[in-house]
Amino acid sequence: MSASREKKQRQNDPNQGLSQKQRQERQEAEAAKRRGVVYAVIGAVVAVLVIALLVWHSGIIQRSRTAVSIAGRTYNVNDVAYYYYTAMSEEYQMTYGTTFDPNADLRTQYVDAEETISYHDQFLDDAVDSLVTVAALENAAAEAGYTLTAEDRSGVEESMEAMKATAQQYGYSNNFSGFLKANFGQYMTLGDYRTCLERAALINGYSIQVRGEQEVTDEEKQSYYEENAENLDSYDFRVVYVDGAAPSGTDSQGNTVEPTEEETAAALRAAKAKADRMEAAVERASDREAEFIRLAPDYVAEDEREDCREDPDYTLSKNRKGSDMPMSRYPYVGWLMAGGHEKGDVHVVEGSSGYYVVLFLDRYRDETPTVDIRHILIRAALDQADDPSTTDVNESTIPSQASLDAARAEAQSLLDQWNAGDKTAESFGALAQDHSADAGSASNGGLYLGVAGGQMFQAFNDWIMDPARQSGETTLIQNPQSGQQGWHVVYFQDYDSPLWEITASDTLTSEKMRTWLDGIREGLEAVRDSGIQYVG
Repeated sequence: MSASREKKQRQNDPNQGLSQKQRQERQEAEAAKRRGVVYAVIGAVVAVLVIALLVWHSGIIQRSRTAVSIAGRTYNVNDVAYYYYTAMSEEYQMTYGTTFDPNADLRTQYVDAEETISYHDQFLDDAVDSLVTVAALENAAAEAGYTLTAEDRSGVEESMEAMKATAQQYGYSNNFSGFLKANFGQYMTLGDYRTCLERAALINGYSIQVRGEQEVTDEEKQSYYEENAENLDSYDFRVVYVDGAAPSGTDSQGNTVEPTEEETAAALRAAKAKADRMEAAVERASDREAEFIRLAPDYVAEDEREDCREDPDYTLSKNRKGSDMPMSRYPYVGWLMAGGHEKGDVHVVEGSSGYYVVLFLDRYRDETPTVDIRHILIRAALDQADDPSTTDVNESTIPSQASLDAARAEAQSLLDQWNAGDKTAESFGALAQDHSADAGSASNGGLYLGVAGGQMFQAFNDWIMDPARQSGETTLIQNPQSGQQGWHVVYFQDYDSPLWEITASDTLTSEKMRTWLDGIREGLEAVRDSGIQYVG
């Protein structure tokens, strides 16, 4: 080594000129310094891991993951969960207590006996299919330039408030976020829930707009009527049921003894013979309806006979729509709808444990117009405690006369307020939105469209269906129905189309909407992404 190079090396040696002890101390200090750096790095890594775990358990990472991609749109875990838990709720309501437990693992509960499809898979498939429709509608709305209207946004706020009220009822007064997680999964947040509501309001509002643009011609309605006349037509008829159930007996210990097969068959044969006798007697009469009325008390059940004798119309069914008489409940409907009957035709039809004697009177297309009305319900307060000494009535479900009087006074005050203004349908609707206790119509200004005769309780029906009624007329009507006791402020808006025409138009419009929706959904595929594992 050259002298100059050795000199340079000595100059670069930090231990040059130090004693052995000094050199050892310096080496130990350097080692400690290196250890300190290593520990600092390890500490920083641990801190990052702790933060990551906290973030993971908060659900921020999971809920932000893309779960499904459809038609250029991405939906996160909570977007899917919204429809997943909606599908679960609907299934539970339809099959309450009979099929699955929503509080248990849905992955181990099966839809089918072969255990090939779990409820989790079914609800997930339902949710993804719903989102295909959602994506199709969102894209169509965007293309049409449709955005949330003020009414749509108002509906979102009403839904939020309604859900908060429900949360309070279930003990979540100060924990709305917890209530959402309990009902829509552990990752649901207030912000994501609002987003789901806004999305639902957008596609609903746009769908309503598109529905209103569908046109149904008179020719289409007439064709629909001709194809479905048996359900759209009205029927007038009389009917008596001859009970063929064999009575049960008692044994020596007082226990109930069910009838034997022989006794059951004998009772049915006797009922059939009795029904046949009535049919034959009516057929022989010159005035078949009068004879049917005269004989009816001797053929109805014993507990009905007095009412049947006192009321000639006890057996009469008038203006019954075919669509309102399902075969499962009215076995004789098939005969009524068969066609070719004349007034006075009589027939015996077998029931589940007896026989019906049916007298045909008329079949026709009812052209009576329906009506459009608005109303405000002022429900009387339930201000009475149940009296334990009365076993036949629960006073806590019946408002006092004072409460009814107060409800009437409030109804009258609202009517006076409306009369003092511009007296328009719109101003009445504004009062209904602010004051009506009818949740089904208040948000729509108390409006009911296409109301047909018999759809409302008697006093209400009689007033709105009076053929002399004029647009703009108002009245007060007391509601005696249980749970609805109070007073209505009623506004007669206008006459509408006959019920058959409204039914035909609504059905055809729905068919056009299904065709349109199928069209915008066509070709759309849902691609499931990593976030799907966190749903359910």
